[in-house]
Amino acid sequence: MSTNPRARGVAAEQAILRATLQLLHEGGYSALTIDRVAAVARASKTTIYRRWKTKEHLVLAVFMQLPIAIPESRGALEADLIALFRQFSKIMQESPLRGVLPMLVAECINNPALSALLVEVNERRRAPLRHVIQQAIARGELPDDSDAELLIDVIQGAISIRLYFLFDALSEDWIRKLVRLLLDGVRPRRARRA
Repeated sequence: MSTNPRARGVAAEQAILRATLQLLHEGGYSALTIDRVAAVARASKTTIYRRWKTKEHLVLAVFMQLPIAIPESRGALEADLIALFRQFSKIMQESPLRGVLPMLVAECINNPALSALLVEVNERRRAPLRHVIQQAIARGELPDDSDAELLIDVIQGAISIRLYFLFDALSEDWIRKLVRLLLDGVRPRRARRA
């Protein structure tokens, strides 16, 4: 009985993506080559190039498999942010990509092609936060002129430092403290906590 060609194609694609992730973990981006991916995945280079034009596109495909936190509307910005950060924390704890991301960010300094593709990955991660902030503005919890993009920058910066420089988990206590700090800093003065 012959194997379904579509199923074989999906299996080959998953083997290639697993091999890419394995090689990124073992040697970083500079050690990643299509030849090595093909060898580890037991796939032909033609099969790889048929799906991904460059190794940068292959890395992007690996990152696009990372789950994205889904905003949950709980009716209040603090609760929405805490729920979103909990999801993100769980995703990062379980992700094999956690150790790879800092290496790729460093590589972006000298690799404009990789940098351009990782902008797409980062945009996917920013979208849920943007949604939560825009909902809070619509509810009147934040001023209409709130700078959502700057707030997202601050959030991502705090999380990145915690994960990649301090090598700490995003604990429930830390998440709550970050959210309170952010909200006390961006709410109108009349709405700040006493």
